[in-house]
Amino acid sequence: MTSLTQSGVTDEFAQDVVLADDITGFAAKDPSTISEVFLTGATGFLGAFLLKELLARGLTVHCLVRAADAEAGLERLKATLGTYEVLDEVDLGRVRVVTGDVTRPRLGVPEKEYAELAGRIGAIYHSAAKVNFLTLYKWLRKSTIDATHEILRLACAAEATLHHVSTIGVFEPRAALGPRTETDVTGPPETLALGYTKSKWVAEQLVREAGRRGVPLTVHRPGQVWGDTRSGACQPNDFVWRFIKGSVQAGVYPRKFGLDMNMVPVDYVSSAMVAVSRDPRSLGRTFHEVSTGSLDSGAILELVRGVGYELKEVSILRWMKAVSADVNNSMFPLMRMLVDLEKFEVAEFSDAATREFLSGSGVTCPDIDEKVFASYVSYFVRHGVLPDPMA
Repeated sequence: MTSLTQSGVTDEFAQDVVLADDITGFAAKDPSTISEVFLTGATGFLGAFLLKELLARGLTVHCLVRAADAEAGLERLKATLGTYEVLDEVDLGRVRVVTGDVTRPRLGVPEKEYAELAGRIGAIYHSAAKVNFLTLYKWLRKSTIDATHEILRLACAAEATLHHVSTIGVFEPRAALGPRTETDVTGPPETLALGYTKSKWVAEQLVREAGRRGVPLTVHRPGQVWGDTRSGACQPNDFVWRFIKGSVQAGVYPRKFGLDMNMVPVDYVSSAMVAVSRDPRSLGRTFHEVSTGSLDSGAILELVRGVGYELKEVSILRWMKAVSADVNNSMFPLMRMLVDLEKFEVAEFSDAATREFLSGSGVTCPDIDEKVFASYVSYFVRHGVLPDPMA
């Protein structure tokens, strides 16, 4: 058994939350003077919409992309934007591809190019993450600790404000603790079930220590990021969508399933993050990009039936047996996560401070209603992810 350190963090995490000595503070730039920014994770779902939003603000965006060269990197970006149906809405003329790897020294960027990049950017939006609910924490250390340090080093070299994307998953998942606010204490990491959420907790601790040293930054904790309310574009590997697809494939839906998720549209998350980042009052603060309510399993079933899918309600055990019997079911690879499904517990979240900060900005969170849900299903039908419920 690991012992607690003086800071209250077990030995497993104590070394991981130590920030390198070369991360030091600097004066913040006025956001209104920033015209070029750096973005990680642009080939991911949230990152693609952050790119769209940043470009809509007239900014030039340098995107870190894993690729053999800039041309191949641009093709990866275009493919992502095309998949999420926003390619025609962005000005690629203001996109600069930086080939590299967020976990490598200097992000894998040659020294001269790195110095040139640092001389141009005024802000960093770090949304890159290895999202895999089955990966153990020890296998995420490199992509978490090394990546966070390298992003902070670039921030220091460029004297660029960091906008760090975390997750509401850094809170202990106990509903009895009440709604978690932007200023509540997170963790402890031992209470977090997934290696992914543990890794995000560690990253947040490193970023917060950098903030205490004087690095200008903001921290953002989105909820479960769902689709664009305008186009319906969604991320098919999202846990809840895999659950919905798996239920449609099996033709059954689990009764009293303990799913109560804070689903929030990606267009709100991206626009809120960028709006916050352009306001100098945001520095040093944490923001919750969440919805005012949540969708439980019963509400999701009604939405699924509302678009035309016929699902029979069965016990959790029968649902698990039906899913486990089909290796092609979208939930089959995740079944080992669901052994204690009936004991599944989630936290509640407050975004009151975030909503107050955004008041007057014109940025509000749309409801995920029947019309929006139907647009999500239509997107998946168009892309061959779900069968047409009307066919």
